[in-house]
Amino acid sequence: MSGPYRLPTFPGASLDRQHTLRFRFNGRELTGYAGDTLASALLANGVRTVGRSLKFHRPRGVYSSGVEEPNALLRLSSGVRAIPSARATLTELHDGLESYTQSGWPSVTTDFARVLDFTAPLWAAGFYNKTFMWPSWHTYEWAVRRMAGLGHAPPGRDPDRYDTRNIHCDVLIVGGGAAGLREAEAAAAAGQRVVLAEQGPSLGGRGAWNGANIEGQAGHSWAARLVEGLRGRPDVQLLTRTTAVGYYDRDVVTLLERVPVDGARGSRSERPNDGGPRERYWVVRAGRMVLAGGALEQPLVFCNNDRPGVVLAGAAHEYLRRYSVAVGRRVIVATNNDSAYKVAGDLRDAGVEVVALADSRKDVAEALLGEMRSRSIPVLLESLPIDTSGFSTLNGVTIGRLSRDGATVVGEQRFACDALAVSGGWAPLLHLYSQAGGKLRYSSRTGALEPVSSHPRVTLAGSAAGEKTSLGPRVSPAGDTLRKWVDLRHDVTVADLELAIRENYSSIEHVKRYTTVGMSVDQGKTSNVAAIEIVAKLRGVSPEALGHTTLRPPFTPVTLGAIAGRSVGDGFAPSRLLPLHDWHVSHGGLLEDYGEWKRPAAYIRQGESRAEAIRREMRAARTAAALFDGSPLGKIEIQGPDALAFIDKFYINNLATLQPGRARYGLMLRESGVIFDDGTVVLLAPDHVLITTTSANASRVGAWLEEWHQCEWPDMRVVITSVTDQWATISLAGGRAREILSRLDTDIDLSPTAFPHLGTRVGHLLGHVARIYRVSFTGELTYEINVPASAAGMIWSALLQAGEPLGLQPMGIEALLALRLEKGFLHVGTDTDGTSVPDDVGWGKAAASKRADFVGKRSLLMPENRRTGRLQLVGLRGVGATEIIVGSHLRLSGSGEATDGWVTSAGRLSSSGEPIALALLRGGRDRLGSEVSVHDEGRVTQARVAEPIFFDAAGERMNG
Repeated sequence: MSGPYRLPTFPGASLDRQHTLRFRFNGRELTGYAGDTLASALLANGVRTVGRSLKFHRPRGVYSSGVEEPNALLRLSSGVRAIPSARATLTELHDGLESYTQSGWPSVTTDFARVLDFTAPLWAAGFYNKTFMWPSWHTYEWAVRRMAGLGHAPPGRDPDRYDTRNIHCDVLIVGGGAAGLREAEAAAAAGQRVVLAEQGPSLGGRGAWNGANIEGQAGHSWAARLVEGLRGRPDVQLLTRTTAVGYYDRDVVTLLERVPVDGARGSRSERPNDGGPRERYWVVRAGRMVLAGGALEQPLVFCNNDRPGVVLAGAAHEYLRRYSVAVGRRVIVATNNDSAYKVAGDLRDAGVEVVALADSRKDVAEALLGEMRSRSIPVLLESLPIDTSGFSTLNGVTIGRLSRDGATVVGEQRFACDALAVSGGWAPLLHLYSQAGGKLRYSSRTGALEPVSSHPRVTLAGSAAGEKTSLGPRVSPAGDTLRKWVDLRHDVTVADLELAIRENYSSIEHVKRYTTVGMSVDQGKTSNVAAIEIVAKLRGVSPEALGHTTLRPPFTPVTLGAIAGRSVGDGFAPSRLLPLHDWHVSHGGLLEDYGEWKRPAAYIRQGESRAEAIRREMRAARTAAALFDGSPLGKIEIQGPDALAFIDKFYINNLATLQPGRARYGLMLRESGVIFDDGTVVLLAPDHVLITTTSANASRVGAWLEEWHQCEWPDMRVVITSVTDQWATISLAGGRAREILSRLDTDIDLSPTAFPHLGTRVGHLLGHVARIYRVSFTGELTYEINVPASAAGMIWSALLQAGEPLGLQPMGIEALLALRLEKGFLHVGTDTDGTSVPDDVGWGKAAASKRADFVGKRSLLMPENRRTGRLQLVGLRGVGATEIIVGSHLRLSGSGEATDGWVTSAGRLSSSGEPIALALLRGGRDRLGSEVSVHDEGRVTQARVAEPIFFDAAGERMNG
């Protein structure tokens, strides 16, 4: 046996006694079996004190067997793989497991900070709000931080991996007990896709180990039969070790799956040390959900009810039958409901001495009493624990006999024991039901929260649907209220609740925040119901009238690693690589981040500076030709009979007259009238539109169009598809561009008359499908060549080979931006801000001339968007040779404003080196020819306001 409290194995037990595991607790080596939890193995080895309470450092032992555990939180492992705070009740034992208590100096069994417990009256609820105000918080900060917290974050970066997965199903079932398995079987038989999530390592729930018969079979055999049948169905996914942690908008449910390490019972081959994930975070979208997660046992509240050895009766039963562990040698069972009678009987049958069973009710079924008599277990009716004794562990319990009305204690008996199993009834797990919008209320009949009405998408099944049983009192009427613990982790007592009421915190939500009851690691799973009852009694109102605190997600703590999944490091903001990425790297491309893309800023030659490379590339474009990789340009196809009418709703330009084979530049606005994006609209066919967007807004525009289609115009017959990644974009710009492109084999007529500016042609280039536009961002004759991404390398190389004798050079994005500055072309997001409307950038007449409605049109009529003195886009020419700096602020002569505008783009003319800039200037178009002062970190220079175009104002070069 692996410990002095280990018993013979029961049918349905989880243990594999052929597989002994060695583990450590605070450096002490102990043994357990495969199938144990850390909590069951500690109890089997006689470990009583596993932690200290947060405020008073009182000794605490294992209290429950599941997710509600408030005491047994331990640090697992060490170093970078340490888990600072893990529930021992949910931690599966594996060989070599290291566990440590979180507090206690010099040890958990001898903690000098326990002195705080003997001065408890000084530290009542809310003391921190009163004590730490004088002389200042910093006087106490060091001490509070040293003593507070539940463990310490491990040093270094977490080396383990986490996964995030998405899944769709017809029905999500939470809970793998008998009710959950029945629901899964019925749904699968109806042909539905089923996902079942069970937080434990095995399916079957309590029925698999508590000795019950189900449908004429032993519970474990019945569960095994159903599970085997479900595993054979292709549309059923069974997830064990998986907790449903949150229900969110649009019926999204999140699950946290814990992947077992090697050595745990039922573990898979994957384990964190070998590259497998430590946890998986599932995002589930289900047609409906069945909550079959069962119920949580509630405690009894009495004096000194927190000593190690006091345990929930249901947990004592699970440790007995599932793990073959006795919670003590001499056990008292105390209850206010029927469920604990089975616990007492099974303990006695296993050879454990059951000293007595105390029941706070006066009327109990004769069958239950007969079972106790047959086992010689004394039953004390109308009785409740009122106090316990023992310093570090329990050694005795005082049972009080209640008056007929249960309001006072009329007699006392003391019993020696080393364990007290208590049951204050069962509270259905309704957290996800509440998060889904279901309304709850307290029920005096069940002593728990229950649904007010049904929910259209959530069904309750099994114990989660509520227990129909009579309850006796669960709060002792006698004893020192300063010693009656309601929240075991936060050391909240009945006296704290009394103080909150005296200080006029009447709302249960306010009481919660003032006392911190229910705000600890178990989020009130063992304290909320009792707190409602106690506060209601103190206020003299019914618990039903008091309401309840909000049951927020997550249901259990979720590691940040699980939520992040693989979105860490390079995966947090992954860089997107161009189809020609390898070519750019091998040919001197200086790659930098532009949005989410790695793009060449310039191609730097030997002995050349960055600025020199940019100027060289600009000269090539102006005197011969340049080749630019514009693949990140957003490309979205809209297809269907209503394609042109649909996209016409988003641009300020009139697109109704657009003909196939033509392109039109346009601006897109938000509903507020503010400029959102710009680009071209191409009509490939009467029912096929292709739009381009800025690189930064490609995904945003696609999602925006889809939202409008689904929410505002669902009847329009269109399909929206992003093809940004499918097509590479190669821009060939310069006076010799037509000559270079003509040297490649193509069936497209490139002559100026057949292919004019703003024309679009679809054909073949070197045997590949090509979509070629004549649009320009440089002011030069430009062919924007779109070919399948897989063909980009061949086309690019062929163009360079054909153009090299004519002076063709590759060009980076910095040269392109400098060339567009010379032309005064708008760069949305750079030359606009969050207030810019079309008129501010010279497009007011275009917006006003379009008769059809478009998104944002009505907002342009707002007085704010039409007032004089708005920031308007203008050009600046430097007075003298002083460079103009982007971000510099502008001041008008005699202005009393802090700023009259700022520089948005700046550079020098490639021909003369003259400083030029674009700027947003207050009332800018009315100030053409005047001078403004340019302020940059204390330096003041002058600039002349000019039209925002500095090169080829007539557009002869790009129209040629």
